[in-house]
Amino acid sequence: MPSDLDPVTIKALERSRGTAAHLRPMAVPQNAPPTVTAGIPGLKMYEDPFLERTHTGGYMVDAAPKMTTDALFLRPNPKTPEQGMATIAHEAEHLLAKRQFDTGSSAINRMFDQLSDNPKSKDLRATFVQDAAKAFPYIQKKYGIESAYFDPRMLKFQGPLAPNLAYEQLATLASIEATTGEDLTKDPYLRKNLFKNREVREIYSALTGLRQTRLDAKDLPPHTRQKEKDSGRMSDFMEYLRDKQFSKGGFVDKPLPGGSKLI
Repeated sequence: MPSDLDPVTIKALERSRGTAAHLRPMAVPQNAPPTVTAGIPGLKMYEDPFLERTHTGGYMVDAAPKMTTDALFLRPNPKTPEQGMATIAHEAEHLLAKRQFDTGSSAINRMFDQLSDNPKSKDLRATFVQDAAKAFPYIQKKYGIESAYFDPRMLKFQGPLAPNLAYEQLATLASIEATTGEDLTKDPYLRKNLFKNREVREIYSALTGLRQTRLDAKDLPPHTRQKEKDSGRMSDFMEYLRDKQFSKGGFVDKPLPGGSKLI
């Protein structure tokens, strides 16, 4: 039995795995992403041999209280080092969420809705999940990521619960950023097809990566939406107009030259 795990985590493992005695401690990789090295100091990692004959790369214990041991449980001998690191980065996103909330899974989905321009609606989250599934063939090809959470068959299986997959999709997208150093909101294809407007980009940025924690007293509070900065480019101005849906026509507050209010 691991001696550095708290009783709540051990009991949760015993309920789901039957035992915790099989776990093998492992060192945090020196090249672990910053969400691990900076965001979760003191992280404990274990190999779980029970995962070797499964499709699961790793997991964390999403159990209250939130101040349980920061621990990840991983499949031994991943197919590639890149796959192993992607799993660590993905599960780290969940662990960062759990450090702020009692249960990170439901909280991230709830925060997605609360941070939207229409906090009483789940429509934006549902649209994001559908758009992410449509964009996944591109993500898979460019970034080499495998994930069932983007599979249209998974969305169909989940039915009305499909919007809840946002929690897992966000963690996968953030794991790509953590392991590659790229900002996916600036990827031209994803900016056009997934991160299509400021609202989505600002929510995504608030709920992923090191914005889920506070490294310094001067840092912004976790999970808070921040207005995207303008670069002053004409393309940004046109994007602003698209965000406001002026390109689809409609009334504007101030008359246009000539007195017309309709565009």
